[in-house]
Amino acid sequence: MNTQISYMIFDKTEWEPIEKIIMDSQKTIRTLIEKHTLTKDHTDERQELEVQWFLNIFRFISRKWNVDILYQLRLHSMLTFNDLRRHLNDLSSRTLSDCLKQLQEYKLITRELQDTRPPTVNYSLSKEGMGFIELSMLLVFYLADIKSK
Repeated sequence: MNTQISYMIFDKTEWEPIEKIIMDSQKTIRTLIEKHTLTKDHTDERQELEVQWFLNIFRFISRKWNVDILYQLRLHSMLTFNDLRRHLNDLSSRTLSDCLKQLQEYKLITRELQDTRPPTVNYSLSKEGMGFIELSMLLVFYLADIKSK
């Protein structure tokens, strides 16, 4: 995404605060990482454990359908299983079911059973899921900002 595209989505006055947030968050994260590194004994084993923890979470989030499901729920606020399948054309029922269970385990979505005949299940973003969407948007803006320079 180049600056022209970002200005199509946001006008310049909207984009400047986003750039400031990106710069401020980078400084904050660097400070936290430095503090963590200085206050914890970072043996080779601990470093490997921390990297593995990060990679496991990153792999889960970047799994083929998880982000797509989260963004569909962001766009439509609440969807049934069949609605999600319609929005995600190539997704099998089995894969969707597995992804929904995992997203629930991570508390990124909520599952609400409606007392109807036949029973209806609605899925929506949890507070944590919305937080993930907002933070991932910041990451996208960060990458777009880097590419535009």
